[in-house]
Amino acid sequence: MTHSTRFKASIFTAFLSTAALLSLSACKEPTSASVHLPKLDDASATKVEPQSTRLAPIRKALACLPENAAIIAAHRGTDERWKDKAENSIGGLQALIDHGILMAEIDVAGLKDGTLITFHDGVWDEISTGNGPIASSRKSDLENILLKTRSGKLTADRPPLFSDMLKLAKGKTYVEVDFKSSADYRSVINAIHDVDMADQVLLISYSPRQSAQLQRLAPEMLRSDPPEAAQSGHAVWLGYGVANGNTSQSLKDKGNYRIGRIGDPRRQPPFRELRKASDILVTDQAERYKGIEGLSGKTRAEYEDCLEE
Repeated sequence: MTHSTRFKASIFTAFLSTAALLSLSACKEPTSASVHLPKLDDASATKVEPQSTRLAPIRKALACLPENAAIIAAHRGTDERWKDKAENSIGGLQALIDHGILMAEIDVAGLKDGTLITFHDGVWDEISTGNGPIASSRKSDLENILLKTRSGKLTADRPPLFSDMLKLAKGKTYVEVDFKSSADYRSVINAIHDVDMADQVLLISYSPRQSAQLQRLAPEMLRSDPPEAAQSGHAVWLGYGVANGNTSQSLKDKGNYRIGRIGDPRRQPPFRELRKASDILVTDQAERYKGIEGLSGKTRAEYEDCLEE
């Protein structure tokens, strides 16, 4: 289950002016504390330059967000409209990085021999050339499996090792980690430590028990907790309801970060309300958005100053 089912000194290179037609500006040299905002070449927000190789710690990036701004997170590490990219794949993640997306939600699963991969489903069949349960496979089996898009198109991507996805993301985009039932928590935490990404991840928990387990194993890492297990200094998943009532503001006042969802227009509040009430917005169509939505010239400068403090 992912969020949809319960549902990068100076700051980034300068955003382009807010005129309807935008042109790319030159990148700034990164300094010690940087986050990189994507640059758009047109008003459709569908193309950006590659990001810097540095990211600010994720808590810093979130704490410095001004009012009405939110980081966009790509659900399952891709855009569902990309017909040639498989979810939870190296190709999908690279495309997000190239677009300038600052957070990718990926699913980590465990094989029979303890190997960690990124894959959402419990069986191979629907979105790969493999078949049978994921948890019954071994690392050697990956060489014989190719991933498919959700529409069934074959890709050149094999199921990626979780460690390879982390290495690709490091310094380029934050990673929101969704644990599948086959993934051993301690092994996942160790893999994150192995690539020195403790301050670039957000661990998803769905229950008080899971939250407590992750707190014991990785107290230094940012978590996404369910509302009933919210702890100050961590994020809370509110989904479509993030803009309903006073819950979001109350959580912010207590030192929490709020995660909302963009998706079904029949269920969600207007985008402006979602952006105002959220620090992170998860979407299946990340290419429609900038890495951070809601920054103007003034608030962008304030954000840059905050990140350099």
